[in-house]
Amino acid sequence: MPIQFILMSYNGTSMNPILKAGDGIWVMPYDGKNIRRGDVIVFTPPEGDSKIIHRVVACEKQGIKTKGDNNSDFDQFLLSPDKILGQVVYARRGRELRKIYGGTTGRMIAGAIRIGQSIKERLFFLLSPAYRWFIRSGVFRGWVSGWMKTRVVSFNRLEGTELQLMIGRYVIGRLLPGRIRWNIRRPFRIFFDEATLPKSPSPLPAAGDIENPRRELTGKSNSKVQEFYHSISEGRASHE
Repeated sequence: MPIQFILMSYNGTSMNPILKAGDGIWVMPYDGKNIRRGDVIVFTPPEGDSKIIHRVVACEKQGIKTKGDNNSDFDQFLLSPDKILGQVVYARRGRELRKIYGGTTGRMIAGAIRIGQSIKERLFFLLSPAYRWFIRSGVFRGWVSGWMKTRVVSFNRLEGTELQLMIGRYVIGRLLPGRIRWNIRRPFRIFFDEATLPKSPSPLPAAGDIENPRRELTGKSNSKVQEFYHSISEGRASHE
């Protein structure tokens, strides 16, 4: 029997690196199945109507506790099952379709991410004074563009136009719709003067009906989303 998936797109940083801004996601409603520790879920917080995508870290009698893989703290609320839209089971980044694991495998992945983040944070703490000095001094600005081709590409999202700063196929920076500051990955910020990068264009007009959900994914993880359903065969997710 075909499964009804909800197609959305992710916008945020709390689930990096498993999910990144612009990823298309496939959400499978639980329909009475058990919610497991380690699942990546879409839910509405107790106070608010925005949709959030985080991982389940505990299932208690009082409710379900969640946390973003890239966040330091747990979410400060408990969820009831009726607040959960479903489990994220697939994600598409460009042409690549990836399975998003939950349960025991999801917990192991989240644990590995935490260990990696801890190591990176300690290294950055030790190196941050020098890194900030290099950013302020500008001694390395222009080095990357001098020996490697960089470019800025734009993508139309429901919220507006997202700009991406790229080296070849590698995305090193993003300017999300409505934002005024670029999010440039370390250590690449030392090579760029942000004042010379393009600014975010005006927001797009409100989106109308979507005729082909396989070609245009809508919604985001921390705001209101437009939802629609797409039926595909169980165990498979076809994509273009």
